Order: sequence, then C-alpha cells, then structure tokens
Amino acid sequence: MNQRRGARYVDPSVQGGIVLRMLFYWTTFFVVGLVISFAVQVLCNPLEPMNQHLASVWQNQGPFILAAFCLLPIYTYDLIRFSHRFVGPIIRFRRVVNEAADGEVPPPFNLRDKDYWKEFASDLNRLFDRMRGGRSPQES
Repeated sequence: MNQRRGARYVDPSVQGGIVLRMLFYWTTFFVVGLVISFAVQVLCNPLEPMNQHLASVWQNQGPFILAAFCLLPIYTYDLIRFSHRFVGPIIRFRRVVNEAADGEVPPPFNLRDKDYWKEFASDLNRLFDRMRGGRSPQES
C-alpha cells in the first residue's frame, strides 16, 4: 500500500480550526510576553521617556520577536502535517461508510503506519468482513 498521500490540508473545517486555535495561543503568548517585558522595562526605569522604553524592549527582545515570527510558518506547517494523521483516516472512514450505506461492501483497507484510529479501522474491517460473508453484525 502506498504510504504517502499527496494533500495535507484535506479538511479545512477541522484543520483550519486547529490552525486558528494554535495561532490564537501563539498570539496570546506573544502579546502577553511583550506586555510583561514592556512593563518590567517601565517599572525598572520609570523616569525614562516612552520612546526609550520601546527602544530598550526592541533591543532586548528583538531577536526573540524575529525568531518567533520566523518559527510561526514552521509551526503551522507541522501542525497541519500532524493533524493529517487523524483527519486523513476520518475522511477514509467516511468514504467507506458511504460506500456501505450505498449498498456496496468496501474492500479491506489499511491506514498508514503513523496514522491514528487504527483500532477503529480494524473494527470497520471486521464489520465489512461480516457483511461480505452475508452475516449481520449481530451474528457471531
């Protein structure tokens, strides 16, 4: 069986929701970190002008800010790739269940090595094996 799938972004509602949630957490962490950094800067030197505080925060936190923005697309890509391990199998399950609902008995199928839901795939394959044998799922 081919262990590679071409598309990674296969379910925009699920994968998009996961990415948006990650972006929300990343943005919250980033903004809170900057606010704390700025507050510490102001509290340590309360008499300095505001532009000096901003310059100090940029000087001290600039590399962190740049690194965070450079890592964001990498995090996003990896999260989409990781989510494909459980979104891809769900799409496969939907396809075979729809085939069964249309009166066809799908052939046995396998998931990739790193996919999740393998136990559920095994359960579906057992169900379809019984259907191919002409037995109802309640028969032993």
